Amino acid sequence: MFASAVRMASGLLLLVGASALSATTTQQRVTLGRVRPIVAPSVAKANFLALGSELEACSAAGCEWLHCSVQDGVFVPKVSFGAPVVSAARKACPDTVIDVKLGCIDPENRIAEFAAAGADAISFHPEATKQPAAVAQRIRDAGVAPGIVLNPGTAVASVAPLLDMVDIAVVMLVSPGHGGPKYTGLAVEKVKALRALRPDLHISVDGGVNAKLAPELLRAGANVLVAGGAIFKADDKKAVVAELIGNAPHKFQNIKAGLDAHSGPAGAASPFEDDACPDA
Repeated sequence: MFASAVRMASGLLLLVGASALSATTTQQRVTLGRVRPIVAPSVAKANFLALGSELEACSAAGCEWLHCSVQDGVFVPKVSFGAPVVSAARKACPDTVIDVKLGCIDPENRIAEFAAAGADAISFHPEATKQPAAVAQRIRDAGVAPGIVLNPGTAVASVAPLLDMVDIAVVMLVSPGHGGPKYTGLAVEKVKALRALRPDLHISVDGGVNAKLAPELLRAGANVLVAGGAIFKADDKKAVVAELIGNAPHKFQNIKAGLDAHSGPAGAASPFEDDACPDA
């Protein structure tokens, strides 16, 4: 009888343990869906004294995503904002994809708080961690779409092994947090290479995208354009969205329509940003 009781107790412990392990993976809140033209306003360029209304206006203008650039003052020399701003954006725009870019060291230590704040996608710099593949998996286990960031000095070849693990690649036009030139030509070549490797990948370009740069980026194969001042300083945000991607279908030569294979089932500038590096 004692042995039988022990076996029964052991069985219950195994069931509880299995249940606990299964709870570590969270279902994604939304699916990112097919590759398509998307404008993602950079929240860092919003007027934080009227953040809710500014973000609501972006969503009403047709912006499907909001881009939150988190900077820790270490990996990126500037300090931006943290999870409370992401949480505020989620409350203001419950149906908009919140796209978080972690410009911080050891991004694995930040995943849980930003997932809890309402992030739908979290991208990180591979140089900021010792185990980028593990970080990508931890993001997915948190119920969030993982992404990888390519700085101007990051080669496509160096992240190629990670591309099947992520849903988004963010190509930077500038070095985050630093002044200096836009590496547009370099970014365009990276976008082309990424699109050739992963036709279903969401490819975002960040670092001061405007109507002048947009056609070339779209032709190369980018589909998410992160724009800051171009959106928030505009009185007619809908017109700016149309100007950025309104003619996208005939510019979208390098993008084959398809579903994201990794998706789950389901103003005034802020003081830490400057004109030399407007949206990074």
